[in-house]
Amino acid sequence: MQSRRKTVDKRATETPDNRGGLYIHVAYCRRKCLYCDFFSAGSRIAQWHRYIDALISELRFRQDEIACPLRTIYIGGGTPSLIPTEEFERLVEALTPFMSEIEEFTIEANPDDVTEEKLTAWKRGGVNRLSIGIQSFQDNLLSAIGRRHDGKTAEESYRLAREYFSNISIDLMFGLPCQTMAMWREDVDKAISLQPEHVSAYSLMYEPGTAMTVLRDNGKLQEMPEETSGAMFARLIERLREAGYDHYEISNFARPGHRSLHNSSYWLQRPYLGIGPSAHSYDGRKCRKANSADLNGYLRHWAPLEGKPDYGYEVTEESLSAVELREEYVMTRLRTREGIPLDDYSNRFGEIEKEALLKRSVTMIEDGMLELKENRLSLSEDAIMVSDSVILAIV
Repeated sequence: MQSRRKTVDKRATETPDNRGGLYIHVAYCRRKCLYCDFFSAGSRIAQWHRYIDALISELRFRQDEIACPLRTIYIGGGTPSLIPTEEFERLVEALTPFMSEIEEFTIEANPDDVTEEKLTAWKRGGVNRLSIGIQSFQDNLLSAIGRRHDGKTAEESYRLAREYFSNISIDLMFGLPCQTMAMWREDVDKAISLQPEHVSAYSLMYEPGTAMTVLRDNGKLQEMPEETSGAMFARLIERLREAGYDHYEISNFARPGHRSLHNSSYWLQRPYLGIGPSAHSYDGRKCRKANSADLNGYLRHWAPLEGKPDYGYEVTEESLSAVELREEYVMTRLRTREGIPLDDYSNRFGEIEKEALLKRSVTMIEDGMLELKENRLSLSEDAIMVSDSVILAIV
């Protein structure tokens, strides 16, 4: 259970290279997408002033868990672009003491929430990177997955945002019901023509409990064959490489100098603090915390209506074992283009463990799925499509 007794972790500030990231979860959506399994509630019940009060309260109470000043801030969700302007300004005011050395401040946005008023407020508040959830420019595909914008709005919102921001990321999805290769080629070419600094592309995943999974299981839609989805991914990689994008992580592509610093911290085991219901935190060593996905409990605890907090809000804490730390290191580092730096691996886990990793990797190296170059172990180009199975084989 969450208590309000503070604990100061001095180790988090021992070195200047240990600056952390802050993730803020906004748990409201106007409408939940059919494929989404992230925690959110309907915006019709949103108590925005109270919710921002709760975020500020949690941040102030837990600030000693993360090295400050911060390196990155990321506001995700849910749908952060729904935050009313005046409430966003209150949140930023509370963040100001932590922002003296911020390199990257990202907010996620739905295309139909992008207005001049909000863009102005975001930029004035210090946001320097916008992540727009476009997913597709095809109206029929957007409707099929429950998105609330159309292709025209996606393009118009991007062009408007470009007047305010010089660092924009867009999300695309492939493997969608009824999506053809021609549709995908058109979406990829349209994305490239807009020249975003960053592209995140994800295959549709049928997560348990989502509306999309229920429709599939009831025979209302057909899952795309894996080979077709793989061909779409291959097309994406080819076109973005031709356009000058660096494929620096399995699902992420960036123009030079525009990798996502915040998301990279997850893959590089750097510390981050997550606030808001369902948010996760990591101290950069072995401790993970997870706020429960309980919106009402979160509000009662951090922004009680009658001034007395409800101590029933649950935060789980996990101390990773040596084995879990090694496995997580392998799984996250192999997602990146640079892969596993073997010197760093042996420094963390010992020379014997490094030799054991290399021994487990021999078959995959011989089969061309892994590459061992310059004392780094990384996925080959052929293995990107089957990365999960390759990683699991050597963990």
